[in-house]
Amino acid sequence: MGLKDLKTAYASLQEFSLLAQSIKPIMTDPAVSREEKRKALSGLCNTLSEPAFNNGIVVKQIMTIINMKEDVCKEYPDTITQVNGILAWCPRMAIHRKDLTKEVEKHRKQYGLNI
Repeated sequence: MGLKDLKTAYASLQEFSLLAQSIKPIMTDPAVSREEKRKALSGLCNTLSEPAFNNGIVVKQIMTIINMKEDVCKEYPDTITQVNGILAWCPRMAIHRKDLTKEVEKHRKQYGLNI
């Protein structure tokens, strides 16, 4: 990785960090509905520049923020349906569908749910 690549990666992480901090109050407030939290996260994704949105570390962090707790996973019969549900409220993640599918599958396995 060259210096230019490192600078781009660092700038992407800074950009994500600033945006994540801006939605943190919404994401951590138990009084805010799931729908509002999803809108905030989708807005963050839509605001990210292409380099930031294509940074693997940033994508991993977005998937960490996406709620894949057991109760949410149980709302869907299988991985594909759950992934499609996520993409319905966060369509920009479609370019990371393969990684998103792996992450959803990992959580569903952890909870003993249909893959």
